[in-house]
Formats: sequence, structure tokens, C-alpha cells
Amino acid sequence: MGVINIRKIAVKVIAILSMAAVVAGIAESYIPPVSVSADAKYQTLYDVFRDRSGDPDSFMGQEEFRNTILANCKKLNTVNYTSGAQVDSLACDGFVSMVLRMTFGTVHEVKVRYDYKKKKRFISYKFNKNEEHKVADSYVDKYEIYRPGGTSVTWIYNNYVGKLVNARGSSRKKVEGWTNKDWVNYLESIGAQPGDLILWDNDYNKTYWTHIGIYAGIENGKAVIWHASAVWGICMKQIMAEMTEETKYLKLACVVPMTDAPAKVGISAMTGSRERDFSYSIYKDENCRSCIGRITSNCTLKDQASLEDLAIYFNSEKTAYEKTVYVRRDMSPFKFANAELAGADQTVYMLKIKIIPDDNNQGTLKYSIYGAKDIRCYASKTVYDYDYRSGGLFILISDYR
Repeated sequence: MGVINIRKIAVKVIAILSMAAVVAGIAESYIPPVSVSADAKYQTLYDVFRDRSGDPDSFMGQEEFRNTILANCKKLNTVNYTSGAQVDSLACDGFVSMVLRMTFGTVHEVKVRYDYKKKKRFISYKFNKNEEHKVADSYVDKYEIYRPGGTSVTWIYNNYVGKLVNARGSSRKKVEGWTNKDWVNYLESIGAQPGDLILWDNDYNKTYWTHIGIYAGIENGKAVIWHASAVWGICMKQIMAEMTEETKYLKLACVVPMTDAPAKVGISAMTGSRERDFSYSIYKDENCRSCIGRITSNCTLKDQASLEDLAIYFNSEKTAYEKTVYVRRDMSPFKFANAELAGADQTVYMLKIKIIPDDNNQGTLKYSIYGAKDIRCYASKTVYDYDYRSGGLFILISDYR
């Protein structure tokens, strides 16, 4: 028997034993958690959490929520895995719950430390006792996300999926043996978004879901997930096909939407008859500190020549997709490798984008370009029957000075 086959069998055995240990721990210490009333139907888990925050109007927007979740996943990267008590290490449910608690701000003073003797990373943390109380060897806050306790994976499925939110696609999809191509095709077909929860199971008895992670998106053509891996013994980002094509111990999956799928729009630069070649940088903020990307007219730079698929999220009422970005002309793009050099004659524009959705992913795109300082309207346009799921280069930026 080859070395590769021996490794695959060993990995499979370790995974099955680890899952068995987790399930055994669940059965031994299980106490029914607090119930969740299904008095409303939500589109995403974000809607549930926003509603239960106590102050929905002040709750972070969907884009910030999703980005914060993914950033907190990265903060816990390589933290030690455990199938036992999650004191300074994390199991799969503890990882997801800790990420969400860090996002909500209900976990304080989360620190990751490296033990040089054991050559492993561990966490230390403190809970906000004013918002939490003990249930089943766990802590529960107003968002009802458990940590640790072992009951959260099955509990989330039984109390959320189909009751408060619907799964993306099938609630129990057979994924055993799936390749990366299978994963990418499926996740794109159901509109899966980075930050979505993915639940896993190895049988059809519905007694327990055995694993949970956070979908990280498609990176370099690979579908990846953040999770606490029993096989590798750490919290990590992993290619999902490795969990189905190689190990084959997780047969079923369920994708639970965390946020809505954003609309898309593209930005490009154009030149008029009196224009010179120029470039612009796109920013999230008026002070031009958080750069999204660059667009150019005909500049022969290595940067992108257009900004495609800019994500635009629903407003709080979910009546329209809205986003505001800031556009700054770069100084002397031919003379400097770094085209984002400050200059006294640079102009910053404010680009306000609004998409009013209609049936069949068609909607009305409206955008206006203002001076960020003088609030003068330089240009505006309306595009009807706009395919906001596919996007496209509809917004044109020029030198309006």
C-alpha cells in the first residue's frame, strides 16, 4: 500500500475518532438550551442578529459585518484545536461562536498567545457577564450563539434553518467525494457569500450535525472555509475539496446565509477630447485612507484599468442597494510608480450609487458624482433594466475639473 493511501486512511480514522469524541461529549453533558421563538422569518442570520441587538438602527451594516467576521477568523488562525473542554483551545463550534462573539463585541480581551514549549497557539478571553449567563456548560448571550458546550452545531440547524432562515439551496446536500469544481459550481449556483455558515454531517439520522465552519469564498479558483480542524489540530483556512475529495468523512453539507448577496457594478475611466491620460484611486472614506482600487484611462501602469464587480449592499430597510465611495485623481501617473501621491491640486469626488431592485435580478441603477468638499453635482445618470447580479462597467469617471 502506497504512502499516500496510508496517509488518507490515517486522516480518515483520526477525523472519525475526533468526531465521535465530540458527539460523545455532547450526549454526556447535554441540557436543552434556551428556546428561540420562530415568530418572524428572516432572510439571513444578519437580520436575526441585527433584530436581537436591541438597537437595530445602530447595528453595523452588512458589508462591515461580513468583513469583520472574516477578519476575526484570521485572528484565530492556527489556534489549537480541542475535542474536550474549550478553555484555551477551540472545537469547531467554539471557533464559529468565538468569531461571532468577537464580532458582536460580547467577548472582551481576546488574546492569542504562543506556547513555545508546546509549540501551539492558545487563546485567553473574558466574557461580558452583564449580557451572558450559563446554559449547559456554555455561555449564551442575547444573540443566542453558544460557546462552547458542544450543542451549538445541531442547535443552530434545528432552531434556525427552516424556521428563522432558509438554507441556501438544499438544507442537506450530499457532497461526499466532491472535487473543487463541484464545490465552486454549487456555491456559485446558490449565491453563497463569504461569511456564510456551513454545517456538515456524516449520516442522515439528523440526530447531530458533526461540524461547522465559516465559508471564506473562492480564492485562486478554490472554494475555502475557515474552521477548527480535528484532522490538522488547529483553526485554519482550508480548501473544501480536501474535506470531501480526500478524507471523505463528511457526507452532507448545509449552507446558511449570513448576509444578503450584494449587487454589483463596475467603474471605468474615460477621456474626453481635451483630456490627458490620467488615473484615479477609489476609497471607502472621504479622507482617502482606505483604498479599494485604481482605475486608469490609457496609462500603461500595472494597476487595473477598471474596477469591476464593486459590491453594493442593501440599506437597512432593504428597499435599495446603496453605497458611497470617494474618487481621487492621482498625481503624475507616468512619473511615479506610486500613483497615490498627495498634491495640492488633487480633487476628491463623492460617488453615490443606488440600485433599486426589480424582478429577475433586473433593476434601476442611479449614480451621481459630487465634489466631496463643495457638494457640487458634476454628473448623474440612470440606467434601466440593469443586471445587478452580473454587474458591468456602467459608471464612467472623467476629469470633471
